[in-house]
Amino acid sequence: MERWDEAEGQEPPGTTAAREARQYGDVAAVYDTLMEGVPHGAWLSRIEKAVRERGKAPRSVLDVACGTGIATLLLARRGYSPVIGVDLSADMIRIARTKATAASRLSERTVQFEVQNAATLDLDGATFDLVISLFDSLNYILDPRDLQSAFCRVFAHTAAGGMFAFDLNSLYALAHDLFTQTNLFGPVQHVWSANWDREARLCRVEMAFAIEDAQTGALRRFTETHLQRAYTVPEITEWLAVAGFANIECFGNYGTRPPGPRSDRLLFVCEKS
Repeated sequence: MERWDEAEGQEPPGTTAAREARQYGDVAAVYDTLMEGVPHGAWLSRIEKAVRERGKAPRSVLDVACGTGIATLLLARRGYSPVIGVDLSADMIRIARTKATAASRLSERTVQFEVQNAATLDLDGATFDLVISLFDSLNYILDPRDLQSAFCRVFAHTAAGGMFAFDLNSLYALAHDLFTQTNLFGPVQHVWSANWDREARLCRVEMAFAIEDAQTGALRRFTETHLQRAYTVPEITEWLAVAGFANIECFGNYGTRPPGPRSDRLLFVCEKS
């Protein structure tokens, strides 16, 4: 079996000139493998707890920036219906649809997937009891105006009395090199190098992947460049309020307390009156 660091002429990502972001193209095919250790189920349970604490009993759910539909399909299996997942990446949506088709217990009326930009979200007037967005997906919206637009579009798709819950990487997480990591073993090897632009509040992650062929053991290599922007709690709280949301709360690391100075993940929960 070939290893990443045994290949001739390969340099770690981040050593070449900065490139424009290329996100969730080739990596879509191995996204689920990369996400195996991410506690989507626990995160959904924490959101369900927040929902119950507010006396809500949602049935319909919209998953914004759903990726390959990991959380979307979990919601459908938990009995929510209908559940719709939207994502900007056509490759990710294609995989999500394939997974939904393979899940024999789920019908098209239960779960659907659409290619949509969160900033221009338009589902023909449909509204949902609960809207979610997990795993720092909204950090990928780099223009604050687009994020504010996304909040407005989510508000338009939230039913009266419905809730919106989402998480973000905190400024602390993006500024403290948490994305720099290396895995040189297994079927999906990767070397990631993060660079923080303090002035722009942008984290650029140069991602290099090597995918092992199950038959030959040879590695197929590709790179992607991901960009995330850090937003502060006051900014997000203000923009949610401007969009129309009320009873806005923020928790650190999916816990039950407000975030501390070293909380790396922020959970926001709010509702449409």
